Amino acid sequence: MFLNTPNSHIILAIDTPDRTSTLHVLDQCYDVVDAIKFNYPLILKEGLSLLTEVKRKYNLPIIADFKVADVPVTNNRIANLVKDAGADAIMVHGFIGSDSILELKEVAGNEMGIIIVTELTSPGGLEFTRQHATQFAELCNFLDCYGIQAPGTRPDQIKALRGIVGSEKVIVSCGIGAQGGQLADAIDAGATFGIIGRAIYEDKHPRAAAIRFQKEVSKHVH
Repeated sequence: MFLNTPNSHIILAIDTPDRTSTLHVLDQCYDVVDAIKFNYPLILKEGLSLLTEVKRKYNLPIIADFKVADVPVTNNRIANLVKDAGADAIMVHGFIGSDSILELKEVAGNEMGIIIVTELTSPGGLEFTRQHATQFAELCNFLDCYGIQAPGTRPDQIKALRGIVGSEKVIVSCGIGAQGGQLADAIDAGATFGIIGRAIYEDKHPRAAAIRFQKEVSKHVH
């Protein structure tokens, strides 16, 4: 299993501006969250070595949310770099098709999970990818990927996609907190984890913020 069994159901999106602020936040709340998610901006600034450092220091599962969307040969290179850095899962766009995702799976092997993005949480996610979201969920099953991303801002869509991927696949849901999604609603709808970023790392007291989310969801799942 690439991610731990859910405890708080929180994946912390550590989209902080630099290494110092990243470690400052994680020192406070690493023991409250279930996993850590990196996006491109922080890695472009600090390098993949920060991902490795965080993995070693906090011993938490790491998701590389790089939304990979390229041809197989390029995907291969990205996946190898991310795997070598210590990521436990990598997020990829579903629209790249089965050949590109299979290339990622071959590199990932049994050491890194593939999570297929179905649609973005922003309004633009409804323009093009929404009409194919069910196909992306079906592709996850067909290729036996680890799981999918579903929008935490749209619980009805989470529920619909859970109905497609079944109970065994992991669903991670973005957009919790700053974008208006509610963690409890996402979990109730079928998400395995809610992804929370700004609502935790921009809070003056990140640990207290993380604990508030933890308590919110504990009422619904325990």
